[in-house]
Amino acid sequence: MFVLNNIDKEKLKEFSTMSIITGILMVLAGALAIINPLAGSVAFVVFLGAMFISSSIIQGYITFKAHQKSLGAWFKVFLLFITGVLLLIWPGSGVAAVAILFAAYFFMDAFASFGMALDLKPLKGWGLAALNGLLSLLLGIVMIVGWPFNAPFTVGIIVGISFLMDGIVLIYLGWLAKKGAHD
Repeated sequence: MFVLNNIDKEKLKEFSTMSIITGILMVLAGALAIINPLAGSVAFVVFLGAMFISSSIIQGYITFKAHQKSLGAWFKVFLLFITGVLLLIWPGSGVAAVAILFAAYFFMDAFASFGMALDLKPLKGWGLAALNGLLSLLLGIVMIVGWPFNAPFTVGIIVGISFLMDGIVLIYLGWLAKKGAHD
């Protein structure tokens, strides 16, 4: 249960509503990505491309205002823009690149989780940390085996599961906040 000492009840109610709406949208997007992993993968890469281009525009404005003569700052703007355009032009290659990044992440997460499990052993919870490491290792292997041919499937499924779980958490937090706003 929330501890509501100095929390504005109206802000809490507003948060709860927005959290639930956002959570529902994320659950729907996640479910769609799981149902159609190829579309989910392409949508994710197109979103990344758009974010890179948006970031380049913002960074370009900041660079123009503050660092006009900085070649390094303009180079960053150029890299952000080119990366975004390439992702939008060749989303299939972007999906393959994202799959490699996900694999690297899962391997690093497995290493960190196994390290944490060894640090925690024999305390309670060390087995859960080891299980998390094993699952991350398996996800990394799944991302690598069959790459790049399985990338559209694996990226879509992983992004879909992530959105689905984040959406569920947001709905739950919104429900708790709504309950807390009425107490």
